[in-house]
Amino acid sequence: MKKKIIGILLVTMLTTAGAAFAQDNPFAPENFSATVYLTTDYVSRGISFSGEDPALQATFDYAHPTGLFAGIWASSWDSYELSNNLETGYYAGYGGALGDVGYSLSANYYVYPDADDDAAEWDYWEFMASAYYTLGDVPLTPVVGVGYVYSPDWFGEDGDLHYGNTTLDLALPMDFGLGFEVGYFDLEGDKTTTADFGQNLTPGYHYTHWRVGISKSLAGFGLDLSYHDTDAVDYFGDIGDSRVVFTLSRSL
Repeated sequence: MKKKIIGILLVTMLTTAGAAFAQDNPFAPENFSATVYLTTDYVSRGISFSGEDPALQATFDYAHPTGLFAGIWASSWDSYELSNNLETGYYAGYGGALGDVGYSLSANYYVYPDADDDAAEWDYWEFMASAYYTLGDVPLTPVVGVGYVYSPDWFGEDGDLHYGNTTLDLALPMDFGLGFEVGYFDLEGDKTTTADFGQNLTPGYHYTHWRVGISKSLAGFGLDLSYHDTDAVDYFGDIGDSRVVFTLSRSL
């Protein structure tokens, strides 16, 4: 979920920053796009959100020539405690550049239709900031990125979430891409992760995750093979264990 959203925002930012003021009609068809994903496992910030099963995902995006963007996200998932198996997200923001540094700022609202919220409200906000720097004169054209996410009342009314990550993307020969990511997740804990269900008999939890992936565009399709792992297998069990995920995508 969040990994995909961050990736979508960065791609949108790169597109809008380069096209700023280049189009006379902000509602031209080329400003709209849609992408469909089929993945062997819906992994978000190192954790399987689909119970280690395949997931179908899609986005619909709008990018204004000035750098404003908005979109809708949907994914199947394994809700564990809830009765629904659909996650949706709505996001809007702005992407631009300051010198050689590109950036993106956005607000994201996640909704779980038909969720049983007798114990907790599952819908929640996240606010994201990210930046990237491209070393164009260096072999493999490295792109270094950093991101920060804050939620004032995360999934299940679980208190404050602070999440930070850093990425490195390399352009390999034959149009392959090699990507690295490390992220740190820190959740305060409240209604869902109380002292009984938190980490170390305290509310909330925290963990580090990492990813290495190789990607390529082929005949109009996006191919991505990534290895994910965390340092919190003892807490999450199988859904936090290491895994290899293949994702096939198609943009329309």
